[in-house]
Amino acid sequence: MLVQSQSLVVPDGTFRSPVDYTFRLSGGFNELRETHFHSGIDIKPSSGAKKDKIYCIGAGFVSRIKVAAGGYGYALYIDHPECGFTSVYAHLESYSSRIDKIVKSYQLKQESFEVDIYLTNDILPVTTGEVIGIMGTSGFSFGEHLHFEIRDTKTEKPINPYLFGFIVPDKITPTVQNLSIHGLDKNFHKIYDIKVPLGEAENGQISVIETIEVPSSNIGFALQMYDRADGSSNKLGIYGLHVYADEALIYGYHMDKISFSQTRQIIGFFDYQEKKSSGKTYTLCYKYPGNDLDFLAKNGSGLIYLDSLARTKIRIEVEDFFRNRKTIHFEVKGLGQQNDSVPDKKDFKQWVYEGQKTEITESGIQVTFGKNSLFRNIAFRMKTKNESGRNTSYKIHESNEPVKSDIDLRIRPDMSDTKWKDKTIMTYISSSGKMYNCGGSWQDGYIKCRINEFGTYRIDYDTVAPTIKNINFKTKAGKISRYKFEIKDNLPVKGKDVNEISHKVWINGAFVIAPFSLKSSILEIPIADLPAGTHELRIEVRDHSRNTAYYKATFIKI
Repeated sequence: MLVQSQSLVVPDGTFRSPVDYTFRLSGGFNELRETHFHSGIDIKPSSGAKKDKIYCIGAGFVSRIKVAAGGYGYALYIDHPECGFTSVYAHLESYSSRIDKIVKSYQLKQESFEVDIYLTNDILPVTTGEVIGIMGTSGFSFGEHLHFEIRDTKTEKPINPYLFGFIVPDKITPTVQNLSIHGLDKNFHKIYDIKVPLGEAENGQISVIETIEVPSSNIGFALQMYDRADGSSNKLGIYGLHVYADEALIYGYHMDKISFSQTRQIIGFFDYQEKKSSGKTYTLCYKYPGNDLDFLAKNGSGLIYLDSLARTKIRIEVEDFFRNRKTIHFEVKGLGQQNDSVPDKKDFKQWVYEGQKTEITESGIQVTFGKNSLFRNIAFRMKTKNESGRNTSYKIHESNEPVKSDIDLRIRPDMSDTKWKDKTIMTYISSSGKMYNCGGSWQDGYIKCRINEFGTYRIDYDTVAPTIKNINFKTKAGKISRYKFEIKDNLPVKGKDVNEISHKVWINGAFVIAPFSLKSSILEIPIADLPAGTHELRIEVRDHSRNTAYYKATFIKI
């Protein structure tokens, strides 16, 4: 049987389930996360007391194994050459014994807990139904589950697992809480935002009886909404949305696949300004000029152009994969005011246009926008702040403006000290004053860094080593099977040009594989298999600036 979507035809029944029970979801495909679309589905554990086994969904070979302190944690990638897909299993607690043997050999060879291993098809072949691991919470997982993906092997694009028959019971229609009407100027910036609470649906229909009068000729819509499936209270994402104006389709999509190269465009897919101010997620029903997401319908931008006193009937259909649908009906009327709001030139430095490369240079700073840096044109603002004993702080535009892709930022330190050259970093200062290490590198007397968020940046110096705090270490090990330590750095990291803290552990001079979780900051050192006697423990923890902390101790096993 073939399952056909908006843009894909895939064979249903190609794969078996990765678990041996009827699963429930805690997360759906292409859900809206803070900075990315969710690229898979999150499968909840069974109700049993035992840990859930994870099964290979189809014949193939293990093509990649990645162990990380954050991210996907213990992750496994299996290629299925006969059909051209790759399955991904993340946040595992452990791998099967024969996979684990390969992982440990690489960890010991590289003397690193974190490894990223690529394998050819003759190293680890797997069969349908083979146990490949145990469900867990490794990496940035805040509850036991399996993050499961299916990707196109050639393009590496994640595909909605529902298209392969991985479905859950679902007869629940999506919930639509609020409608927002945005008045937009010619650069797609909001002039006003009218919130329209929506009542209860009757037979899947929500009607706003009174005509909504809008003081603008250019408008777009946004919805606060979510979906649920049977047997689960978790809020899931919306699969499909279509907007009609006087019965003509002006905007729409189905969540069938996503490209990793486009996943950051999520912050131009929802109302970023609303998210920053209220924490609420309103999905835009129109697209910015720089939004080129592949899954969006090609016909229409979602904008409504109202002539003076014109009335337009709007219908918005929201649905899940199983065609449980909620439809919103309302009418908008234009009042004739134009919305060509342009900021006073005194309030900004210059216009920066979407789709154009722009370089802005002032004393001590250079900001370079690429062609794809912005979703829309901006009236660029920049302010400086001088503090005694610190380098100049630069407020780069407004933090509630979404950035589509990297902006190159170069800042020259005010204070020059050669002894701190290797410790010089760029920092991001949040609105609450919290500092983040963005790393960076020297270039012609400047620190250069790629940023993807507007806000306040400054040059600082990181001379503080990480900390190593004993949790359960005792000289006499007794029944302790794993020593635990908390390891932390003084600055959290942010961006592409900085590394998280790294660690190494030795016992009696031999490297030891010691699992570490960035989520909990806990380092675990296995000692259960050590022979009786006296042993020497050494821990080394290093941050991005190569500040290093050491811990040495002797312990006894009886």
